[in-house]
Amino acid sequence: MKLKSILSLALLILTTVAFSQTNNLRRAKTSYTKFSDTKLIGNPQLGLSDLNSAHQNLLKAIEHDRTKDLAETWVYYALVTSDLALLKDAEEAKTLISTALDARDKAKELDSDNAQAENFDVLGLNLAQYEMNMGVLAWDAQDFDEAYNRFSRAETFVPGDTTLIYYAGAAAIQGQNYSSALEKYLQLVDVDEYSNHSQVMLDIPRIFMMEGDTVTAVKYANIGMEKYPENNDFATQYIEYNLIAGNEAQVVGSIKALSEKDPDNKVLYYYLGLAYSAMDDEVGAEEAYRKSLSIDSNYEDANINLGGLILNQGIDQWNLVNSQRDITQEEYDAGLAKALEIFELAYPYLQKAVALNDQNLIALYNLQKYYQLKEDKEKTDELQAKIDALQ
Repeated sequence: MKLKSILSLALLILTTVAFSQTNNLRRAKTSYTKFSDTKLIGNPQLGLSDLNSAHQNLLKAIEHDRTKDLAETWVYYALVTSDLALLKDAEEAKTLISTALDARDKAKELDSDNAQAENFDVLGLNLAQYEMNMGVLAWDAQDFDEAYNRFSRAETFVPGDTTLIYYAGAAAIQGQNYSSALEKYLQLVDVDEYSNHSQVMLDIPRIFMMEGDTVTAVKYANIGMEKYPENNDFATQYIEYNLIAGNEAQVVGSIKALSEKDPDNKVLYYYLGLAYSAMDDEVGAEEAYRKSLSIDSNYEDANINLGGLILNQGIDQWNLVNSQRDITQEEYDAGLAKALEIFELAYPYLQKAVALNDQNLIALYNLQKYYQLKEDKEKTDELQAKIDALQ
């Protein structure tokens, strides 16, 4: 009887130990779930005690024979240590992330049936968040090479993440690593739904232009214009880059084609005016600006450019008259009167531009030039005061 009692007691002890060993993993999972719920509502620090409890139980689970070779044990150990890293200072976090990566590798070796796929996805988000946090710190310290490396590494944990691709590209631009910036940004060209897609599409041609690749810069400027035909920045870039490439006729033809599809688009006519101006076709430019203003008489840019265009025509006439030494006084007076008449044609647009926005330096300079030519010192000084205040 005594021997039987001892054997029964030994069996009870062994059963209790085995249950305790497997129970460490259960407790860890329960505590981690509680922490995750707290993290989900934006208060991870409030769940720190549950996270620490999960960590302690997992330290026991990875030591015992019944749980040390379970993929679940190691993936949860990786999850817990990565979450701890996100709540610690840089030095402690670095050690914890290293532990999490080792645990992840161990879990992947053991997860032959891919049962932990969802947990690996969550772990990837944690690891990416850590690298992203380090990238932000590097950016703030203006270490843009390190920021690029961190954002790029973060993306390896969540492949295809548009935000991380964009951040890495932006860091590369800041670090003047333009080839790497293009490598990142070109991945986003067809991701139209990305929130910063328009900025990416503006930056790509600029980077190619800085790299001296005008042909490819124009290619992507054209793509950007097709994607954002009503956006002023894209229209400007499209026109400027095509003009640099000597594609004036293409610019005019493309804008005309677009305006036929959208005849009430004031922006298209405005940029048609810019294209004609670049081609020194003042008649075409003036007609285009007037068409833009017929759609919206309060269009600030069109008022500025039309006013400036006419003003310059008057100045050309003024200079022409004053450069001729062999004309009669009567011819001189007639030529001067014609210049003054042209100035008056410009005035409504010059004045309207300032009325629409008295903070626009170009509009102020243009109107001031008109008053200088009219020899109106009071108005000239008044506008100079406004210009000085803005500068």
